[in-house]
Amino acid sequence: MKETARIRRTPTTETMSKWQCTAGSCFLCAMKESNPCKRMAAFSKYFKEVAHNDDPDLVLVLSSLWSIAMKQPDDPEFPMFGIFHSMSQLIERALNDKEWLHSGQNVYIPYYAAHIIGSYTMNMEEFAEEAVRAGVIPPLVELMKGSLSWVEQRVAVRALGHLASYDKTFESVGSEDEEVEKIVRLAMEVASGSVDVVYVEFIMKERRLSYQSDLLTRGLGDEGMENKKAEEWASQMQCWSLHLLNCFASKERGLGLILQDEFLRDICGMWGGITSENSSAGIGLMRILCYKALGRNRIAGCRE
Repeated sequence: MKETARIRRTPTTETMSKWQCTAGSCFLCAMKESNPCKRMAAFSKYFKEVAHNDDPDLVLVLSSLWSIAMKQPDDPEFPMFGIFHSMSQLIERALNDKEWLHSGQNVYIPYYAAHIIGSYTMNMEEFAEEAVRAGVIPPLVELMKGSLSWVEQRVAVRALGHLASYDKTFESVGSEDEEVEKIVRLAMEVASGSVDVVYVEFIMKERRLSYQSDLLTRGLGDEGMENKKAEEWASQMQCWSLHLLNCFASKERGLGLILQDEFLRDICGMWGGITSENSSAGIGLMRILCYKALGRNRIAGCRE
C-alpha cells in the first residue's frame, strides 16, 4: 500500500459547523432537515447513492457518522434509513477499486465504515439482523483476512464478534461448515498473531502509513503516543478475536480447530491487558472449552 499524504487531523464532527453544502442533496442537508418525512427521504437517498458517488466530503461524512455511532449506538435513525448497506458497499469498493481507495482521503473510509457497522450492532440484536440482511458479512470477512491492513482488520473482527454474539445472527456468520472453518481459522490467526503483526507492520516501520498514525492518535500524537495506541489496538484485536472464538465455542462449532495443541498453548499467554480489562481473554475461552468433555480432555492432554 503506498504512502498517503499526512493529514494533521482526521475529520470529526467538530468541523461540521464550517462544512458548507456544495450540492443540492447531501448529508449536511439531511442533518439540517427538521421535517421528519423529508429527513427520512433525504437520508434514504443519501445512503442509497453514497457508495457510487465521488464525493470529496465523504471522509468527513463517515467521520461524523463514526462519532454519532459511538455516542448513540442504540439510535435507530441511521440503521432504519440504510446505513448498513451503504457501509457494506463502501468497503467493497475499497477492496475492489484501489485507485479510488488511494485518491483524496478515501483510504480512511473502510476503517470508518467497518467501525460504524460494529458500533450500531454492539447492543441491538435488531440492528444486527438488519446489518446481516444488508450484506455486511462478506466484506467484513475480507477485511478480517487483512486484505487492506491490520487497522481495518481490527474493526472487522470487532463487528463480526458483535454479529456472532446474537442467536438470530450467529448462523449468518457461520452458516455452513466450510464458512465456520474459514472464520474460526481467521480468528485463531488474528488472536495468535495480532501483536506481532502490529509490531512488524507499524511499530518497526521507519515510514509509517500516515492514515494509520492519524487514526491512532486523531492526528495529535507523537511517535511515542502512536506506539502506545498501536499496542492497545493490538491487545484489543486479540481480545475481540477471542470473543469471536467464544461465540463459536459456546455453540460447539469449530471445536476441532480451536482445540489444537498449538493454539491451546497460545491461549495460555493471552491475558488481555489494561486496555481490555473487560475481556475474559484466553482464560475465558478456556473456561468455555471446558464446558464440554471433548474440551476438558484436550486441555488436560495439553502439556502446557
